[in-house]
Amino acid sequence: MSLKMTIPQLWMEYRDPYWVPPKLWEEGINGLFVDYSANISATKETDGDKRVYLSGNGTSGINIGAWRLRGDFNGTYQKQHGGSYSQEKHNFDFSRLYAFRSLKESAALLTLGENNFYSDVFDSWQYTGISIESDDRMLPPKLVGYAPEIIGVAKTNAIVIVRSQDRIISETSVPPGPFRIQTLDSGIRGVLDVTVREESGEENKFSLSTASLPYLTRPGRVNYKAALGKTRYDNRHLTGDPVISGELSYGVSNAWSLYGGAQLNAYYQSAALGIGRDLFSFGAVAVDITQSFADYSDDNKGHLQGRSYRFNYAKSFEDLRTDITFAGYRFADKEYRTLMQYMDEDRTGHSPRATKENYQVYLNKYFDDFNLSLNYQYSTYWQDDPQTQYGLYANTSLNFASLSQYSGNIAISATRTERSNGYEDDAINLYLTIPLYSGHSLTFSELYSRSNKKNQYNHNVGYSGYGERDNYSLTMGYNHGQDVDSQTSLSGFYSRDLSDASVSINGSYVPHQYRSIGASINSGITITTKGAALHLSAHGDTRLMVETSDIGGVPLNHGVTKTNRFGLAVIPNVNSYRKSSASINTSKLPNNIEALSATSDITLTKGAIGYRSFPVMKGEKLFSVITLPNGKNPPFGASVRNKNNIELGIVGEQGITWIVGVMPNDLLNLYWGNKLQCSTQVTEFKNSAESYPVLICH
Repeated sequence: MSLKMTIPQLWMEYRDPYWVPPKLWEEGINGLFVDYSANISATKETDGDKRVYLSGNGTSGINIGAWRLRGDFNGTYQKQHGGSYSQEKHNFDFSRLYAFRSLKESAALLTLGENNFYSDVFDSWQYTGISIESDDRMLPPKLVGYAPEIIGVAKTNAIVIVRSQDRIISETSVPPGPFRIQTLDSGIRGVLDVTVREESGEENKFSLSTASLPYLTRPGRVNYKAALGKTRYDNRHLTGDPVISGELSYGVSNAWSLYGGAQLNAYYQSAALGIGRDLFSFGAVAVDITQSFADYSDDNKGHLQGRSYRFNYAKSFEDLRTDITFAGYRFADKEYRTLMQYMDEDRTGHSPRATKENYQVYLNKYFDDFNLSLNYQYSTYWQDDPQTQYGLYANTSLNFASLSQYSGNIAISATRTERSNGYEDDAINLYLTIPLYSGHSLTFSELYSRSNKKNQYNHNVGYSGYGERDNYSLTMGYNHGQDVDSQTSLSGFYSRDLSDASVSINGSYVPHQYRSIGASINSGITITTKGAALHLSAHGDTRLMVETSDIGGVPLNHGVTKTNRFGLAVIPNVNSYRKSSASINTSKLPNNIEALSATSDITLTKGAIGYRSFPVMKGEKLFSVITLPNGKNPPFGASVRNKNNIELGIVGEQGITWIVGVMPNDLLNLYWGNKLQCSTQVTEFKNSAESYPVLICH
């Protein structure tokens, strides 16, 4: 007799070679840490004025079981003096204090404390309270969304600061030229405010709308967010009555999705309802309506109610190799208010800069030889002049076979901002990279900008190089334009990745104007019951502590990170909910260190401090001949072990044995027949081609 059973694929647990099921995720070990980045610059002008600028930000945290306690901090110090003038300003604050844990079986994140509600339905807002939201990052990779990126151009050694709702979420030191920051969290939504702070103190600011694709949900899946708390402003100040907010989307079928949400308190209510439709070969669309009701404490304003209408579209034209990554239109009534607009207006009495209409289009076109990106945004306001923004970015690779085996690159970007009062702000940048010998290149850039009908020009030529752990650049520039003194400049930038930190230094000299020097460091420290270690900053997120049997100097992964004198190291920025590997770089191991196990896999929840221990031996390696007191040799295959019962070698023919990890005067034990047979002591380490040291086992 035989019994055959077949289980439908639908009933089987989801399988993905790049995804580990939640039941195998680890919460890590208890511990605490501080991750930080700090920047300092000092500038001396020719007239004697001196400026010092110091900034720092980071995240401190404590892990207890599955709970993660976090505090985001930032601080600045500025001092300027010269002649009879002197000014000093400083501040330090924890911009956010919160705790969270992963709900693995629900694929959700529970958060307590100060948080930001990033919404696909409503405008984002800050609050203090409790929230629970589904987290797509816990899903298999193919089901996860995207993260925004920041693209711009720095004129000098600069610091790029990215803020969301006045909270610093990224601060990066960059050399002159174009930059691209792709390390933002995939959960961020809404408007990001970007500040490029040049070494001269000049600050260039722009905003980026992190648009998402039309709100479509996989069939049968429910995505949700819910929060209860009080709105806050200026980091820690609370205002208004408690608000309960939630949103939900449901995949009705392969083609249709429903979504909506509500925000409610005693004096403000809003509700949204939308529908998404997959048009298949014609793209995808989503349409929604939001209704708001606001009761003001000011009797002159009384009760306001209005609606907001929104339309989104996305399409990838594969035959034309073109993507409309986001196209949208939104109209809001004059009396429509978002939650934060209402709270700020009721608190201050000032009417918000309310948007009337907004059009957005982001277009990418791929050719055989180059790529082209276009964006357009037009906004009108009920109480302000309309604003139009255009953007173009194109790049292509160039072949310089006579100079290098690597390809060069040429890129052009152009932006324009217009307002109805005649204000125009233009910028055009041309950037050319010519590769030289391995790891080195020449760069040329031309920048034209026009603001308030005044033209300015910037010409730069640079030389850069990079190695396995460091990179540097030298740049010479010439600036001129209307109402601006012509000037030349010389600047340099050098950075190096150490095992415990990433550091950089920079300097600039502008004749007859100023000279400047600066430095930055990016580092952190993690402390657990296993010990403590310095490391590169993990930005408050997941990390892995590795122990190598109290032996220091053991290289991990690519060899940049090494264990400290206590045999500990921390690998930062480990992927959450994804399988990660930690390994000993055996190709870079010192000759007197031997790894008995060189690799290990681990999957950690968000914010965890993982732990792995690798058995490592430190000692010499030698061939020897082992004999017994009667002159015979131990049997072939006998095991040579140290006092910790770790096998160091196996006896070969005629007693010749390759032994690793032995120190002078170590006592070695020989086992065969499943028991200890005899012991010998290592006293000689010299090998020769004619003979090997003889060890007599008693």
